Amino acid sequence: MKTGMALMLALLTALAFPCGVLAEAAPAQEAPSKILIAYFTWADNTVVEDAGAAIDSALEHYDNMGDANSGVDATSSASVLAPGNTAVMAGHIHDLVGGDLFSIQVEEPYSSVYDECLDRASDELADNARPALRTHVENMEQYDIVFLGMPNWWYSCPMAVLTFVEEYDFSGKTVVPFVAHGTGGISGSVRDMRASLPEDCTVLEPIGVYRPDIATCQPVIEEWLRSLELPIAIRTAAE
Repeated sequence: MKTGMALMLALLTALAFPCGVLAEAAPAQEAPSKILIAYFTWADNTVVEDAGAAIDSALEHYDNMGDANSGVDATSSASVLAPGNTAVMAGHIHDLVGGDLFSIQVEEPYSSVYDECLDRASDELADNARPALRTHVENMEQYDIVFLGMPNWWYSCPMAVLTFVEEYDFSGKTVVPFVAHGTGGISGSVRDMRASLPEDCTVLEPIGVYRPDIATCQPVIEEWLRSLELPIAIRTAAE
């Protein structure tokens, strides 16, 4: 009886695993990267009571700086109005790679008058200030890749961006900077942000988009994303 049962078990084993090869468990697939798209934009950090006056103050400053609008609707380049330039860039990134959007916002809003906003930004930079934030990321540890957007303020990043960076542990994460700028270009914005990150944080090549080009920047952002060779799926702009 025992011999018969043993022969039957051997037969069943042979049918299940031909050629003497035992089935192996399929290798576990690596979980897809979790993406956060965080950004600071003036439009989310001010209260606009007089939209016309706010736009005029911004455009007057741009004109004084020789910052041409390149035929783009002037109002669209005035980042004081929602959604704001870096928010537009963040939206394009989100459309192409997915992820979670997060707006970095200070507790005390900036003036919607351009020169007054710049004056406060200048003071904060001189004081190496860290403005308090009213928005915070839940479960930052879950994110592997953090896209981080900012304007160029006084050839650096807004000090609120440093508050954000220093609030969390970026060890082992990949940070991908993107910058909306005027005639000053990216300047020291990414450099100064990077100085507040830990050494084991990887910072990839940033993209800078000139203010008048924001409205048409999606193809450029898509090209930049593909050049980074991140381990993520990238849609095309038409999808």
